[in-house]
Amino acid sequence: MTENSKIYAPNVYLFAFHLCQPLESESSSPVEFARLWQKCDEILQTKLAVGKAFNGSYLSKKDEPAGWRVNLINKEVVDQRNSLDFAKNISHDNQQVNLKGFAQPLRIDDSYALGLQIRVPEKVDGNKTSAVDVSIFKEFNPDNCLLPDFVQSYFGQTLLLTAWLSVEQNQAAREDSQFLKKLAQQCLEKFIESQNLPSFYRQGELFGSPILEYGNPSRQDTDCHVIVWFFNSSATDEIWDETRYSDFMDLFLYRNKILRAYHDSRKLYAVTREEYKQIELDIDKTFKYLQREQAQQRQSKGAGLNEEELKYLETQMIEMPPRAVKYARMLIDLEFRQNTIAINAQNYQDKLNQISLDIKAAKKYNDSDADLSFLETFNKETCPQFQRQIQADLGYFKHGSGLLDQATEAIRAIVAIEEAYRDAKLEVTIQAVGFGLGVAGVVAGSSPYLIKQDPPNQMIVLPLLKVGINSFAFVLLISIGAGALVWGGVLLLANSKNLLGKFKNLLSRNKQLPPP
Repeated sequence: MTENSKIYAPNVYLFAFHLCQPLESESSSPVEFARLWQKCDEILQTKLAVGKAFNGSYLSKKDEPAGWRVNLINKEVVDQRNSLDFAKNISHDNQQVNLKGFAQPLRIDDSYALGLQIRVPEKVDGNKTSAVDVSIFKEFNPDNCLLPDFVQSYFGQTLLLTAWLSVEQNQAAREDSQFLKKLAQQCLEKFIESQNLPSFYRQGELFGSPILEYGNPSRQDTDCHVIVWFFNSSATDEIWDETRYSDFMDLFLYRNKILRAYHDSRKLYAVTREEYKQIELDIDKTFKYLQREQAQQRQSKGAGLNEEELKYLETQMIEMPPRAVKYARMLIDLEFRQNTIAINAQNYQDKLNQISLDIKAAKKYNDSDADLSFLETFNKETCPQFQRQIQADLGYFKHGSGLLDQATEAIRAIVAIEEAYRDAKLEVTIQAVGFGLGVAGVVAGSSPYLIKQDPPNQMIVLPLLKVGINSFAFVLLISIGAGALVWGGVLLLANSKNLLGKFKNLLSRNKQLPPP
């Protein structure tokens, strides 16, 4: 332990966010709305062992007052305070250290927010506290109870670590550009008991003091979002008050909603991409099935589709519309995430504008103190990148809806043509049978005029066969023959166009044959 590894008045702030009502897009996914409060109670009683119970100190859901931003603390239980305060003494590095903190439950719009602070106060009983080693941070996070894996908040969380730098540390930072990064890494390693620390993301200044951010927004699933902020300016101490703490709660809520929406969109992208591939495969399979050699040979003979093929197409025609609806819902879910990012990005920017106006209105801070570029980077660079990615996904996947619509219409047309063709054939057959029966009836009715009926049932000699036949049987045979002849003639006339087409196909094939 060296003097440069000691810090003054270290703080840890947990900003965690959870659903307070079901989302329309995820109504089928049950969420325990009180989980965040239960986790806070477990952190206070079991992990930190501060002797205070969070359960019972917040309002039940049915007693929550209306409003866009509501403090849900039960003031009757916490002596009319705005939060549940706690304190405990610990022995660390051979010295007695007093820890203090608070837990505050909020409802902001459609989300629950938990603000939890654990700190070594700057003064105790009017006396300035001693600097402590960076290893003190492990006392703030026993068993990694402040990390996402334990808290399990729906929208995610942000951890903010702050500490004052000594004169010697400020001098070391001026001499070594990597000093603060090394010190922040030490704080992080003591705070998180794991080999999988969040990756370093960027470094800058905020309200006149150096600040470092860990956790890449594009890898929220694997990287915890941690900010390490070293105070070395009185302006920082003045600006960072209860109002700014409340503003940061809003900023981090918007940020985490954006990240949640984007990472949900990546999962949707994977599912939609697989569905898109399957749609293409199934459509190709359908039309290749109709274009196989047996089907083409049968179609060239004017036979149309067989029963199996027609049944297959009818099945596809029934299955495709629900599938198109399902696919359209996937695209709607992607658009919902895109809109969520746009709305919260605007809210984020509005809050930054408000903070900037408040700082400038004080008229006592220089440009460096009022510079919010560290916070603005997320809204100016990260959010547009997310939006462009989702827009590109939507542009690609919307072709899938067109494919389904076109395939459905094509199959419907093929089935309609086949059914019309079969209906026409049936109609021709019925007409031919009708003509045949009609002619047979006419012939039978004319027989008395063609055959002498006296005496009745006389025998008629057939010249070629030299046999006799009853007149009644003779009339019956003539009627049947005439009917069959007319029936065949009608069918031949109805199919003449088809025969002409086959004859033309035959001629074209002969022309394509090589000379002998």
